[in-house]
Amino acid sequence: MSGLVIREIHKSYGPVPALSDISLNVENGKFLCLLGPSGCGKSTLLRIIAGLEASSRGQILLDGRDITKVPPHLRDFGMVFQSLALFPHLSVGGNIAFALGIRGASREVQRREVERLLDLVHLPGIAERSIMQLSGGQRQRVAIARALALKPKLFLLDEPMSALDAKLREAMQVELKRLQQELGITTLLVTHDQKEAMTTADLVVLMSRGVIQQVAPPLEMYRKPANTFVAEFIGATNLIDATSLGGGRVQVAGATVTIEQAPPVGQFTFSVRPEDLNLKDEASSSSLVGRIAFTRHLGASIEVNVSVDGMERDLVVAVPARQESSLSIGRPVHVHVNSATCVVLR
Repeated sequence: MSGLVIREIHKSYGPVPALSDISLNVENGKFLCLLGPSGCGKSTLLRIIAGLEASSRGQILLDGRDITKVPPHLRDFGMVFQSLALFPHLSVGGNIAFALGIRGASREVQRREVERLLDLVHLPGIAERSIMQLSGGQRQRVAIARALALKPKLFLLDEPMSALDAKLREAMQVELKRLQQELGITTLLVTHDQKEAMTTADLVVLMSRGVIQQVAPPLEMYRKPANTFVAEFIGATNLIDATSLGGGRVQVAGATVTIEQAPPVGQFTFSVRPEDLNLKDEASSSSLVGRIAFTRHLGASIEVNVSVDGMERDLVVAVPARQESSLSIGRPVHVHVNSATCVVLR
């Protein structure tokens, strides 16, 4: 089988499991994000893939070849660490050409590759500059160029953008995605930033406590979360407790709401995103009655918290910023639920 195949990888530190039977298939040329909160096992998994740590059991294959016990320097991978790990005593060109020199490449080959890679990461003409003279974003690009110097089959990144400020991080996310698409290289990025994963990945692997919670394209994971953890971790959502009445009708806080996805018998929880709720003045048979408790500006939209009698948590509703004048605190409103967007969490 072509691509990266991970079969039932397990990792324990003494009696504590860090990874529990992780299995994944990553097609060649895809961009995959390992996403999850701190301590979920995503960096441990990346280090096992890279050969920097050994798994307790399981198997890793690349294009059908078993590399489980192959040393890191023979796996033909490129890796960028969170610390970037650049050599401060070497120039930019010296850092990029370091691995080429170890492989015995001539000075002329090294020079050409350094120039090519600096052009690729949009840093032409700085080969002689000291690493210490570069900004954080420039250092990150040099680290990426160094990792690509040996034309690796797999490109591994362990939260390389976590130390950058928000605006620069977003710019680098775009650059990284552009670069990955241009080269067509299989890429695995570890991140705890859901926005980073959603905007760069072809496929997101969401982890918690060493277990994969869901594997899906970003939009599918957002629209069809597999469970409560996924629904809460990916974007903002409303988790609503309900009781099934049959025929797609459910009872929520004394009101009867219709949802298209068949609910289970009895009590259950469903998820609905803030943008899939609407505030209206007029009531309907399926609206929830509440009062505006809090508002927060988010630029193009306003996040409105609505307190509903009988519900433990406020409902969060996203409304266009142009409606600001009608959002006074304490005002009674009716919350209408888009039945097609409700996701039953089992």
